[in-house]
Amino acid sequence: MAILRPRISEIDGAYLFYALNTNETQQQFHSFANGITRFGLRKYDIGLVEIPLPPLPEQRAIADILGTLDDKIELNRRMNETLEEMARALFKSWFIDFDPVRAKLEGRDTGLPKHIADLFPDRTISSELGKVPKGWGIENLSNHFEIVKGVSYKGSGLGKDGIPLHNLNSVHEGGGYKYEGIKYYSGEYADRHVVRPGDIIVANTEQGHHRFLIGYAAKVPSLFGHYGIASHHIYRLRPKPSSQLSTTYLYYLLNSPQMHDIVSGYANGTTVNMLPIDGLQKPPIVCPPRSLVSTFDILTKKVDQRCDELVSESRILTTLRDVLLPKLISGDVRPKNA
Repeated sequence: MAILRPRISEIDGAYLFYALNTNETQQQFHSFANGITRFGLRKYDIGLVEIPLPPLPEQRAIADILGTLDDKIELNRRMNETLEEMARALFKSWFIDFDPVRAKLEGRDTGLPKHIADLFPDRTISSELGKVPKGWGIENLSNHFEIVKGVSYKGSGLGKDGIPLHNLNSVHEGGGYKYEGIKYYSGEYADRHVVRPGDIIVANTEQGHHRFLIGYAAKVPSLFGHYGIASHHIYRLRPKPSSQLSTTYLYYLLNSPQMHDIVSGYANGTTVNMLPIDGLQKPPIVCPPRSLVSTFDILTKKVDQRCDELVSESRILTTLRDVLLPKLISGDVRPKNA
């Protein structure tokens, strides 16, 4: 790493940050890089890189415009995280800790509206998974979800065009969809490899054995169109028509620490950890009634919609920032006109 500390009497630090990230400046860095087994930059070479240097007031105005866009993008990211955490907390309370059932058992108020509180029983029973609410079933995941492995694609089929390919880089560590990981594929695939918005994808491969990624789930967004395909590093899961469980329920279930420990525990391998399909078929799960799952879906649907809106907005803001960045730094567009 190299540290660049701006002389504040000559250059604004935020402006320097943006000026260093234009394509023109990056091309200068690349032209100075040298080496045999790996490229490197000398401190002397970094000092030779040239950037436009308008007067300080204009530098600050440029940095303010670009910084405002970045601040909004970051705010959207944090809002998404908060909304996701709220939904996960609700799932944990209802379906992992059984808080409303325990409240009824102890004669306490559930804190829920009556029409929702009435959906929970007032007692628990013993099961192979410990104490569970009375009337809730215990069944294997495979009884409720169709599980299919994605297409084994060829690198030659990857490019800028083609069908969206949801792959290992489409799943965040800890769960959730990673939008920047999308690829596009123009090769052959079968109908079973198709994924649609709302489908659940699960990572089945990971380098090493830390289980940061393997077994975690993401929900396919609508941002990339009505259909795409999944790669062979991904399992695609859909509820069976007979199941009262939903993709939303499955998403939060698989990303709960308790369930992830069970599913990822099936993984094996030496340098590469692999999750066999048994890891998603065999584990027993608690199955709440359809009415309660539907209520949870209704509540979290608003969260999903808002998260999608924030992601779409951030992508537009990112494009706007990337268009403005070189024009503002080069002087093609002045801050007062931006």
